[in-house]
Amino acid sequence: MCGITGLVLKNKNSFNLKDTVFKASQAIKHRGPDGEGFLLVGDVVVPCSSKDTPQLKAGLNYIPQKNISEANGDFHLALAHRRLSILDLSESGHQPMALQDGKLWITYNGEIYNYLELKKELESEGAQFVSTSDTEVVLNAYKYWGVDCLDKFNGMWSFCIYDEEKQELFCSRDRFGVKPFYYIDNDNTCAFASEQKALVNSGLVKAEINQKALHDYLVNNRMEQEESNFFEGINELWPGYYLKYNLKNHTFNTNCYFKLNPDYDYSTDLQSNEELIGEVKEKLTNAVNLRLRSDVPVGSCLSGGIDSSALAVLMEQKNPIYLFTSVFKNDSSDESHFANLVAKKVNSIHKTIEPTQEGLFKELETLVYSQDVPIWDTSTYAQYKVMELAKQNNIKVVLDGQGADELFAGYHHHFVAKWNYLLSYGNVFGFMRELNQSKKTIDSPFSLFVKEKIKSHYNSHLKGIENYFDSSFVNSHKIHNPTKYFDKVNNQLAYDITTARLKAFLKCEDRCGMWHSVESRTPFSDDIELINLMFSINGTRKIQNGVSKYFLREAVKDKLPNEIYTRYDKKGFETPMNKWISGNYKMIFDSLNATDFQFMKLDVLKQQFDSGKAGSKEIKLLYKLYVLALWRNSFC
Repeated sequence: MCGITGLVLKNKNSFNLKDTVFKASQAIKHRGPDGEGFLLVGDVVVPCSSKDTPQLKAGLNYIPQKNISEANGDFHLALAHRRLSILDLSESGHQPMALQDGKLWITYNGEIYNYLELKKELESEGAQFVSTSDTEVVLNAYKYWGVDCLDKFNGMWSFCIYDEEKQELFCSRDRFGVKPFYYIDNDNTCAFASEQKALVNSGLVKAEINQKALHDYLVNNRMEQEESNFFEGINELWPGYYLKYNLKNHTFNTNCYFKLNPDYDYSTDLQSNEELIGEVKEKLTNAVNLRLRSDVPVGSCLSGGIDSSALAVLMEQKNPIYLFTSVFKNDSSDESHFANLVAKKVNSIHKTIEPTQEGLFKELETLVYSQDVPIWDTSTYAQYKVMELAKQNNIKVVLDGQGADELFAGYHHHFVAKWNYLLSYGNVFGFMRELNQSKKTIDSPFSLFVKEKIKSHYNSHLKGIENYFDSSFVNSHKIHNPTKYFDKVNNQLAYDITTARLKAFLKCEDRCGMWHSVESRTPFSDDIELINLMFSINGTRKIQNGVSKYFLREAVKDKLPNEIYTRYDKKGFETPMNKWISGNYKMIFDSLNATDFQFMKLDVLKQQFDSGKAGSKEIKLLYKLYVLALWRNSFC
């Protein structure tokens, strides 16, 4: 896991290529503290080092012999790489890496977990290897299979390959956006990086707010649901896409190589629950085992919910597993009891940390800077502290349960999708039966159904907060209802994965981990075999007898503590947000009064807090405004 950067100089004297790529790479040093490397391309091709590059001795063509400050030439392309050593800890894992003929170079961020299997396949076709890294597998896969190599990868990735013969850059991002890729394209440069701050801190783009993205964040309650970014002028390479850039005429195009298909395989209707559970168990076990491939110890995040608990009990290792949990003592959001049950069942070293209100406000500006874009909930802080805890215990790699709810149907609104499906076919009796059974999971299912049906046709989110905005701001861009429901569970899951939820969660996952130089692996979000299997199954079967995530529960039933298996409540990754923010509202308003947020009616919002009438919507809005102010202080 690493950080990548690349720059194309279009106009010779528009900026200093070497200085700029160095600044961009330094801005994401946290993503790879174990090394740094550069490639400069022009009338000569020069791999370069920096002060952060360790001593390298291997006689390989991509090992730098010269510091970037000493490199001379008429360069028009630069690639940079920050290394977090996970696979092949030796110097042969250095990047940017090249094949032996020097015609293909790569800077790569990610893990291809089936790299050993692909390596054998490539060797049978004549490929030769000098390292034990998955990076070299990616390069050879591109050499032998071209764009089709993407279909063979099981894992998470963002990379750029420089093809000398084609004079082309081939860039790709994994199917669901586990690993980030941002780029700019203007008259002077086309540049990319793992994080927006690399493009901003290097001076390639000015930090200005994209007004449409701001409107989405505050009014539509959406973040990064379009390719255009929160930073004006920065775009995001969409998950499941690749980009080709022609270095001769400076043109590029993006293409989709993967699109999630929610239409299930009807042949699975003929399979019994037991047969499907067996297949899920096999794919899930394989997904976890693949993600234990590492040359450094692998730990896991543990909340106490079924998702993270499933990963912990499937991590069969000889040495004790490090498990990391955030706790909130004497608070209803605390799940430490359940986490302790799992930790005791497996061979583990269980470490806990308690995020606090004081800690949040002390570290919030750093947290916001680490995320690059504003955040919307204090749960990101809990995730941030768990990753910090892993780093403190010298664990570079952790597994995390992100994506299980979206894959196995774990949220309450997935019940609504199933109820919609039954009613769409006129199955009123089935609807009533399912509604009654769901009381195991949902306190008042009929009330939930009515409420959510109203929300899907009536923008209750905006209705609750519009009085706090200037009307011209509310109407400055298209208003979207953040609540959207489908009549099929799989369609709802696909929407959650690709558009509404998971992509944003994965962004926070990446930034929280990489800020602390910790690689987070998410089997539920990037194992293509498991994902394909789950979307081959009728979504209505994923919720059975009023219980969510049926197939996940049953697949690990024999390994889970019974109290976890029979746990039907849904907490999510919660924190005492309302208490934390409402308890400090006066300080927050004092801070906001120094801003020029003319689109807000801060005095109207403050009256709600002063009178004690502020509810969860007001608290969340106040937090988002405070975060926005901190974001602007950090970047603008």
